[in-house]
Amino acid sequence: MFRNETFLVIFTLLLASVTSSGQKTWWGEYSAFAGGGDNEIFRFQELDGSGSVTGQGYWTAGVDLRRLVGDRFSIGTGLSYSHQYYFTSPAPGIDGEDRPGSFGLITLPLTCRVDFLKWFFADAGPVISFQAGLSGIDNLTGLGATVGAGFQYRFKTDVFFSIRAYAAQYGLLHFIPEDHPRTLTNAGVTAGVGYRFIRLGKCNCPADNSPRRR
Repeated sequence: MFRNETFLVIFTLLLASVTSSGQKTWWGEYSAFAGGGDNEIFRFQELDGSGSVTGQGYWTAGVDLRRLVGDRFSIGTGLSYSHQYYFTSPAPGIDGEDRPGSFGLITLPLTCRVDFLKWFFADAGPVISFQAGLSGIDNLTGLGATVGAGFQYRFKTDVFFSIRAYAAQYGLLHFIPEDHPRTLTNAGVTAGVGYRFIRLGKCNCPADNSPRRR
């Protein structure tokens, strides 16, 4: 529990650094999205005689917040929830049946994004995951990474529509120690709608810069 709270504090500080800029004016975007895809749960070095876990897909939904830095670069974060489905199978030669299961995953990314060819973009960065609820496999609370590419079209009203294809690896570094930890891969597509806004800073006018009277 202490470790989870520590990383939540770290994420809050990162979020504040992304969204705050003193008194300067800056542009940003916020959006909501949903989607899904395929998942895979595995060990990098599988154990002899152990059972297997087979992913059965997932769905996800969440919100994103980005701060634009120039015309082509931005830094983003957000909060999303995904529901992961799987079934476990006994080891070869051992009697038993496949057992279905599922668990929730709360994810907090911090990505860098580059826009190109007017409507396209690519992004990548670390992601913190927190497993919600119990499951029949390892707890996947930990640090991972995500990479994606997509298409975004912005209307004259500053409302935009986007599609992102991505892959994410969760639990590369486990916050809850495991002897032989598993990791989770998601590969899918999300669609979202959002709005570009401007955060106005302090007016840099002569009156504001005039010396104060003593």
